[in-house]
Amino acid sequence: MSPSGHSPMIPERYARSRSSRSAGDAVWRDNVTEDQDHPRDAVVVGFDGSEAASSAVEWAAAQAERTGGRLELVSAWEYPTSWGNVIPLPSDFDPAADAQAMLDPVVEGLATEHPGLRIHAHVVEGRAGEVLVEASRHAALLVVASRGHGSFSGLLLGSVSQHCVSHAACPVVVHRRPTAD
Repeated sequence: MSPSGHSPMIPERYARSRSSRSAGDAVWRDNVTEDQDHPRDAVVVGFDGSEAASSAVEWAAAQAERTGGRLELVSAWEYPTSWGNVIPLPSDFDPAADAQAMLDPVVEGLATEHPGLRIHAHVVEGRAGEVLVEASRHAALLVVASRGHGSFSGLLLGSVSQHCVSHAACPVVVHRRPTAD
């Protein structure tokens, strides 16, 4: 760790904007100041670690760069739930840290590929669809993959993307990863 408490592998501009807290208005406003950013210039993209989400992130980064906006990567997490028997979890189980560890290399890669792009990343507790809809209230565009990890093979639209299309406060792009036929 550096003296500022951030990992030396993460660009300082990113480290300052990292947040991990429950979904809510403050998560999306913490990085927006009148002299630096405008609340409605963001391209928000959901990331769950899937190949489809990685492709959506690449598209969203290019779009943010084209429009001069900032890129907001959002990774949502929640504790596993069960009905009946309690699911045994290891004592060091930390889904927020796992989500952050999944997101960090993506941000590092984007910072290298798009050096002028303002990138903010959020790891937020909550259901993915609800977290992304909340983020859409402060965005010019919301980008989601057509299907992520929780999808059934053959479905064209996953439950998270369908929720976002139905409830988002801004335009939504449902990015479908190109397939090699």
